[in-house]
Amino acid sequence: MRALRDAPIKRKLVLIIMLTSSLALLLASSGFILMEVFTFRASLSRNLSTMADIVGANSTASLAFKDQGAAEETLEALSAVKSIVSAGIYAKDGTMFATYLRKDVNRDFSWPARPEDGHRFESGHFVLFRPIIHDGEKIGTVYLQSDMHEMDARVQLYAGIVAFLILTSAFAAFLLASILSRVVSGPVLRLAETMRVVSRDKNYSVRAVKSGRDELGALIEGFNDMLAQIQERDAELQKAHDELERRVEERTQELQQQITERIRLEQQLLQSQKMEA
Repeated sequence: MRALRDAPIKRKLVLIIMLTSSLALLLASSGFILMEVFTFRASLSRNLSTMADIVGANSTASLAFKDQGAAEETLEALSAVKSIVSAGIYAKDGTMFATYLRKDVNRDFSWPARPEDGHRFESGHFVLFRPIIHDGEKIGTVYLQSDMHEMDARVQLYAGIVAFLILTSAFAAFLLASILSRVVSGPVLRLAETMRVVSRDKNYSVRAVKSGRDELGALIEGFNDMLAQIQERDAELQKAHDELERRVEERTQELQQQITERIRLEQQLLQSQKMEA
């Protein structure tokens, strides 16, 4: 913080503009990414709910006739959806009736003990339980588990785009700030240089150049007025000093004349006394 406080004003302005623009872009991009995550989750929930309804509708006959092979064939169709990690159909009594596992999943996969209607996000997965309704009666439950790789890939892509945009905008802000900061730093630097000249040479006739009618212009105008007042007082002091020196010189000359005259008179008096003696 001390290094920033002691830095030149131009560097401070450039840094402030860069940080402000980068922070604004970061906040806006973060909001966009969060919105995309929420949108993706809502879309995933809708898509899997629709998929579970289709699986449930195609599995009603299998559950009714206890045809496990047909139910597993229905679940096997989910292999076309790469995000589906596991799927299952529970019977009415909560026992597992048919299952599906993606090829890369360990066969020791732990299935949920009992189906609970609804959905949730857990351990990087989306889990959905959907009831199978037939003739207004619940005859089973469809279970779907999807990974979040697609969302993770999107977030990574967006994060890379955001990082690129921040770096690009920071560079553009640096170039723009370097140019525009002269509008502020230029008058300040010229004012500082004028102050150094006045302080070094004690020359109060120097004036700072006013470049605008803003607060800096008012500051420069006030500084110039101060210099004018100092110059005027300095001139008055110099005049008073010169007048005093003149009077002192005149008085000195008068005193010298008086002393000379007194010495002359004393010498004449001594000569007169000697002649009388």
